[in-house]
Amino acid sequence: MFRSVKNWLTLLIVALVALAMLVAWVYVVPPLQGRLTDQKLADVRLNARLISETVSQWLKYDSSSGQLIVTDQNSLDLTVSSIAARLGGRVIVYTRNLVPRKDSGSQDPLDVADYPMLEKAVKQGKVTQGTVNTANGRVAATAVPLYLGRTVVAAVLVISSLEDVDNAVNAMQRQLLFATVLALAISLVLGYMASYFIARRLKRIERSAELIAGGDLSAKVPETVEDEIGQLADTFNVMADRLRSAFAQVEYERDRVEVLLNDLSEGVIGVSAEGKVTIANPAAAILLDAPMPVGATIEEALPADVAQLWRDSQEDADFDMIVFAHDDVTLEATTYPVAGDADFTSIVVLRDVTAQARLERARRDLIANASHEFKTPLFSLAGSLELIDEGELSPEEQSEFLQIMRQQVDRLRTMAVSMLDLSRVEAGSFELNPEDVDLVAIGRSVLDEFQAQAQSKQVALSFEGEDGQTAWCDEQRLVQVLRALIDNAIKYSPSGSSVRLSSLLEEKEAVLVVDDDGPGILSKELPHVFERFHRGREERGTTTGAGLGLSIARELTEMMSGSITAESPPAGGACFTVRLPRTAGERRRRASS
Repeated sequence: MFRSVKNWLTLLIVALVALAMLVAWVYVVPPLQGRLTDQKLADVRLNARLISETVSQWLKYDSSSGQLIVTDQNSLDLTVSSIAARLGGRVIVYTRNLVPRKDSGSQDPLDVADYPMLEKAVKQGKVTQGTVNTANGRVAATAVPLYLGRTVVAAVLVISSLEDVDNAVNAMQRQLLFATVLALAISLVLGYMASYFIARRLKRIERSAELIAGGDLSAKVPETVEDEIGQLADTFNVMADRLRSAFAQVEYERDRVEVLLNDLSEGVIGVSAEGKVTIANPAAAILLDAPMPVGATIEEALPADVAQLWRDSQEDADFDMIVFAHDDVTLEATTYPVAGDADFTSIVVLRDVTAQARLERARRDLIANASHEFKTPLFSLAGSLELIDEGELSPEEQSEFLQIMRQQVDRLRTMAVSMLDLSRVEAGSFELNPEDVDLVAIGRSVLDEFQAQAQSKQVALSFEGEDGQTAWCDEQRLVQVLRALIDNAIKYSPSGSSVRLSSLLEEKEAVLVVDDDGPGILSKELPHVFERFHRGREERGTTTGAGLGLSIARELTEMMSGSITAESPPAGGACFTVRLPRTAGERRRRASS
């Protein structure tokens, strides 16, 4: 029977209930019996002084003969009977030689040896108590010494039956026994039901394991309560998933097509020792824009530069790499030797590095642009300093040159800050402190910063938005984004035009729109306006700048879980739209998605 979890778990529950009831019995019954007995003895002890004083007044002790003399027998009888009735027991007066002189009951004489507390009371002169087992049951006995002067002349023994105590304890024991039987019966039923439920859940895991052992790797344990067995089921399902993945991986490794990972964006071509294509994934044909037939030579299948690269790699038995232009894309080809029993001894991996090449060109453009942009203000500063140093300028001319120098210094500082911000964005060192940001207050504050610049170009700035519009973002970074957009709009707006900033709220997003009346953005340049180091051509290419402001604005917006887009309406001008989450919860959902 113990081979079944259901059985031994049921017995365990019953055993625990039985143990709990035993503990309850030990905790309740013996202490209860002791407390009731102590209460009996305490009642008599509280009346010990009264017993001593009332009985002593009818006794007299003859010291010469050592005899106890009763001065009034009737009064003594009445007093002893009254005490016995009050305490509900038997009262016996003994001489100091332990000879009974008065007994309130008609029972047989007592054996003094059964009551050691009587002798102790006479010898020690203090009230002594205890319990005694007699033929009629347990009794509580209290011996009270009687004094005449300072001499103990007699003792009163008060005996109270403990039958009521034993009856109360026996009643309690019967109740506990009944409760124990009832609890065991209930625990047996409930324990069996709980054990059956647990065993059934374990059986589900066992059946799933048998299905997996039989080859059905899709078997899963149904979801149940999230306890230890539920966690075991989840772990079993994870194990089944991993086992299924492991078997799939084995089949994947055994299949040549899957070995080459057809879904990779990189092109992978297996080449035999004889220089023939033995296998190729679809990406290779897509990158080369040509079919990749099995059995073709590398000269037929690959560009000449790549074919020669493979030939060279066979001589040094190492990997080699080459970057080449193919139509309008830039590809990188790398050859790797392959060990094993496959029908190819090396592979050629093709990667599209057009974006990296474009970035490298942009970096070179940045160096050229930065050299040009830094050269102009530096030459201007050097010329101004040289003229001021000659000392032949009037105060008005000196002030004019100093103003020019300040402008050139501001220009250099702006370029340096933009390049520093770009490096910080690339390094991920920007810290965000998101909070509820008032879009109206921020928008008006940023426009106020550009009022002087706008007035100098005769460009009108306006803001449209309702109070109470907020977004969950970093206020400092949002200001930085808006500054870049407003500065860009003013820079490309002609005199007499306007730049407009507006804010509105959608269901889950806060939207900020910056639009101007400038020349707009060419359609072919729209996809590249946010690229790093990109500068527009024609009208927008005539202005100063390193092409970093919009790129930094996009990076900062995306760091705040937002987005930024650019449009150029047919009517002219440019429109930049910034979307930010309205709440922190929406920002977390975007970050996790």
